[in-house]
Amino acid sequence: MYKKLIWILAVILLLLLADRFILTSSDVKIEMKPEILRASTTSELVINVYRVNMLGFKVPFSKIEAQFLVEEGKNLVELIDEGTGNSVKVRAKGVEGEATIGIYSLKSGMQIRKVMIKILPRDVALNY
Repeated sequence: MYKKLIWILAVILLLLLADRFILTSSDVKIEMKPEILRASTTSELVINVYRVNMLGFKVPFSKIEAQFLVEEGKNLVELIDEGTGNSVKVRAKGVEGEATIGIYSLKSGMQIRKVMIKILPRDVALNY
């Protein structure tokens, strides 16, 4: 009788810990592919935003709605293809420099993070 009760309590405790470590969000991760842009009008990068759990993995069944705004360097980059709400494609305008993109939550309106994008000259960025 007590062995069954101990096993049931152990399973419940394991499920509660799994919920805490796997299904609960602890941070927001921003992923940029590639890391830099070249000073060319065809150079693009994609910024993805998603929640991560305490173990550092993407939280299953979680969706983040974000808005992306160019805060500094509007003459350097432009935002295109804001389709899904958690990613955006950034295209360089052919000028070198550094641009800052603010990422805001649509639910609260608060800023999640700022991302700095480096736009390097064409020949330097190819070897980077």
